[in-house]
Amino acid sequence: MLKKSHLFAFNAWVKGLVLFCRPHRFLGFTERLNLFFSNTVGLSRWISLQAKSPFNDFYTPGRDGKKREQLYKQVILDQHLEGQPIDYLEFGVASGGSFFWWLQENNHPDSRFYGFDTFEGLPEDWGLGFRKGDMSSGMPELNDQRAVFIKGLFQDSLPPFLREYKNPGRKKIIHLDADLFSSTLFALASLSPFLKPGDILLFDEFNVPNHEYFAFKIFSESFYIRTRLLGAVNNYHQVALRIEHNPASPV
Repeated sequence: MLKKSHLFAFNAWVKGLVLFCRPHRFLGFTERLNLFFSNTVGLSRWISLQAKSPFNDFYTPGRDGKKREQLYKQVILDQHLEGQPIDYLEFGVASGGSFFWWLQENNHPDSRFYGFDTFEGLPEDWGLGFRKGDMSSGMPELNDQRAVFIKGLFQDSLPPFLREYKNPGRKKIIHLDADLFSSTLFALASLSPFLKPGDILLFDEFNVPNHEYFAFKIFSESFYIRTRLLGAVNNYHQVALRIEHNPASPV
């Protein structure tokens, strides 16, 4: 029977030999495709493991943009947010459709709304047809003292914001609409110490395997975050999750 030390040595030898052969030279073209298939399988498994939610249109052909606001409304009703003060943080504002929906829907004077965006389009290529700079939108005008837009890459704008951020017990609604894996993961990881049970995560392109889903997967596994599905529309394109457990959660 082989000893563990022998198995470790054999494993190290095989790994070194494989890397020495430079497999990227003849298999490099499969890297992104393999990641896509792997994440698609992971997304399918994640969907199958979720407890059934009464607000879920899966499976339905096509996509209806109006369902997104129906999901928001369901979250408000399910989590009893009517008239309650909230902190709403949106990552990826663009023209501000969802941002202004929440601003109008929640009129509590103690609520605060923060919108993060470069307002110069995507900072890198995304998906099959979107290139850096696409989806550029000028900063929308604000006429509500409870709200502010914060311009710049999240990697530049979020850390100084969080150093000054104060949240006196308000429930947080985190809306993730940055599309990109890198942007979504950075926002989630940065917010991890501030997320408490009961806070809500909203994703706008969750079923894109290599981006928002992949970022959420790495985030939840790395920080031991447990969530509960509140609702999903457009075949998990838009998803609402409630934080159930966060080891780093403030009291």
